[in-house]
Amino acid sequence: MKSFNAALVAIRRSPYQSFLSIAILIITFFVAFIFSSLSLGSQKIITFFETQPKVIAFFKLDAEDSAVNNLASELRSKDYVKEVNVVSKAEALKIYQEENQDNPLLLELVTEDILPASVEVSAYEAQDLDELSKLLSLDNNIEEVDFQADVMSNLIRWTNALRLTGLFLLIMLTITSFFMIMVTISMKVSNKRSSIKIMRFIGANNSFISRPYLLEGIILALIASTIAFGCYYALLLYITPWLKDFLQGIINFPLGWQFFAYQAGAGLLAAILLGSFASAAAVRRMLKK
Repeated sequence: MKSFNAALVAIRRSPYQSFLSIAILIITFFVAFIFSSLSLGSQKIITFFETQPKVIAFFKLDAEDSAVNNLASELRSKDYVKEVNVVSKAEALKIYQEENQDNPLLLELVTEDILPASVEVSAYEAQDLDELSKLLSLDNNIEEVDFQADVMSNLIRWTNALRLTGLFLLIMLTITSFFMIMVTISMKVSNKRSSIKIMRFIGANNSFISRPYLLEGIILALIASTIAFGCYYALLLYITPWLKDFLQGIINFPLGWQFFAYQAGAGLLAAILLGSFASAAAVRRMLKK
């Protein structure tokens, strides 16, 4: 308890150094909370969109209904196929009429005979869509296969770039915070050099001497983590209505309290580790001198 009180007194006696350390740590933890949310959210978005692309195969105009049904049955028997939807010529005409109902001239020119039947196939995994595309291309009754593979590839590419950028920024801020705590504690140990000599003279060991400084670093990090989580939580609550509309059907909002509890707990644990390691490195370095 005495070491804890000594750490609080040291923080109050050097408010500017403590404030600067806390400010940098707040930015670090705030970015960490945002980065963790973006990582989890982007993973859910990718998982959702992985199953959305479909391979659409258009049959030849002279393809028999039996050939269409046989191919659909074959596709449904595949373990990796999620859904198979057959669009007949009559259904294709109906879709065309709905899309061009404002243009009577186009409706008169198009009949059921000139529209091909088609089959839409979706898979459980995005990588299986390419296999489906190749399988459909080999069928003699298929005229054309439409598979937009670039859409999914671009989404994954941009998401990975966002993650790498966020991870790089988080690592740089963590290193900066580590050295900020280390420098702050080192200065305080240096200022107390004469007191430390007296404590050693009367028999105090390094563990007793360093304990208040270790607690000081942990307290600074814990304060910063708490404030950063509060700012992050308030921001997320503020933008939740917009996110709810934008990500409707992909992520359910509002998020459960368990998610925030895990984040807060992880933030406090990271604060304890960061504060203790940085303070220990500073104290060990200064005591050797």
